[in-house]
Amino acid sequence: MTREAAADRDGSEPLVGRYGGLLVAGLGFAITRFFVSEAVVLSGGPLPIVATAGSLVVGLSVSVAGVALAVGAFDSSYVADVASGCLLGVGAMVAALAVTVAATGTDMVGEAIGTQLLVANVLLAGAVGGMVNGHRKASIRGRREAVVRGANRARFINRLLRHEVLNAASIVDGHAELLRGEREDRDRSVDAIRRSAARIESTISGVGTIAEERDAVPVPLSPAIESAVEATTARDVHGDAVDAAVEVDPNAIADGNVEIDADDRLSVVFERLIEHAVDVRGAERVRIETAVERHHAAVTIADDGEPLSERQRDVLERGAFPEYDDPTNGFALQAVSLLVGEYGGRIRVASGGGTRAAGGGGTGVTVRLPRTSADAAVAAVGVQYPDLRRATVAGIVAGTVMGGVYWLTSGVLPVIGALYGVESAGIGWVTHQFHSVVFALLFVAGASSSRLRDRIDRPIHAAVAGASWGVVLWLVAAGVLMPLWLRAVGIPAPLPNLPPIGLLTHGVWGASLGVGYVALGGRFDGSSSSRESDDAEP
Repeated sequence: MTREAAADRDGSEPLVGRYGGLLVAGLGFAITRFFVSEAVVLSGGPLPIVATAGSLVVGLSVSVAGVALAVGAFDSSYVADVASGCLLGVGAMVAALAVTVAATGTDMVGEAIGTQLLVANVLLAGAVGGMVNGHRKASIRGRREAVVRGANRARFINRLLRHEVLNAASIVDGHAELLRGEREDRDRSVDAIRRSAARIESTISGVGTIAEERDAVPVPLSPAIESAVEATTARDVHGDAVDAAVEVDPNAIADGNVEIDADDRLSVVFERLIEHAVDVRGAERVRIETAVERHHAAVTIADDGEPLSERQRDVLERGAFPEYDDPTNGFALQAVSLLVGEYGGRIRVASGGGTRAAGGGGTGVTVRLPRTSADAAVAAVGVQYPDLRRATVAGIVAGTVMGGVYWLTSGVLPVIGALYGVESAGIGWVTHQFHSVVFALLFVAGASSSRLRDRIDRPIHAAVAGASWGVVLWLVAAGVLMPLWLRAVGIPAPLPNLPPIGLLTHGVWGASLGVGYVALGGRFDGSSSSRESDDAEP
């Protein structure tokens, strides 16, 4: 789940990856509300209601999973895979049902409970199966890319050593013979031998830099860009002065808080791209720009040099290293591809995205790199996977406490069930817990992206924040949305509906949620799970 295989050609976040969680949540809710709940209504009697409870739980769980995908700090390609799998799975089941109806003439919207529940179960099976397949697809892609990256690294090291070291050794051998000649030839030979020795040393050092697999640590982006510019404007790959203008967009280094999950080789990525543009493709102007996204930072290096060839683009975009030595590719692009792949990033090349004013010529190479876990969580709603689990458990506990108060003080639980078509305490319990988990996820996501996130890390502070969230839900969700929903299904309800017992129960729910989440080890600043997220993320 590292590289953005589903990203658009220009490197932007895929549409399904951006809204996939909401699609899954809406799809699961629609199937539950219009098929499972209708099956409960048509059944009548307690036994069929119990029989449909499993389908109800599965459908609402799909909705919860969608909400988690929407607010979680998941890679957009992973969300795209899971959401696409869910949509394709449901679509396949719809097609199968349509074929069945056409072939048999069965009335699939009949009043029989078996038919209604069959439709629900078939659609939910498609949704769940598709999501599982999407998760598996993302996992397989991640492992496959790691294998390809390892093979490319070995190929790169072999070629680099063979090309650079053997060439340098040949120069040393040739000039060693010249040392027997005139003094002038000796001086030239000594200089050549020294340069070749330095070349061998530099090559071995470069191989060591690329060959190592290092643990990812937070690396500030701005200093890495500045270091690359300073290094390339001082010397190019041959040690000569760079005869090109390298311009950095002020916005590219203005935000010093952006950090990347990388290591101390991050600046090498930008150095090699600038050097290749100037030294290999003859660029006279290079401009560096950045764009901060939800969980990534995009660095674009635009130049007015010759466009990249298809083979060069394949090296950067697909990690497709040439089978044989190709002088037009050079080792700079291969090094960039390996490092960006190791960081979990993605590269996109846009022709016409350079700096030429006339005709839009040149080339723009965009490198999208993952921001650090805490940094990404602060940037926007993005709760780490371990904290999503904690929020779910805390939501279930808080929902149980609130439901217990309702059970002892009022008859609200059957009314909650009526939202889904049947006034049943059992259905009310199930749907109440569904609401509790969804609002718990939204609470943790909202608190993690608020300015108060650093002030609510203690149980008492989290309890106050949770109780405040509960009051908001009492005013809006219970006071306005629930009566409107009840009226829509034909049940009279006052508007607004704000009984004092509702204020008490929602306050107790919120306080229990806040305390439970913090007690389970959750934090709102993203730091509690940043070390666990790599191992715990699905």
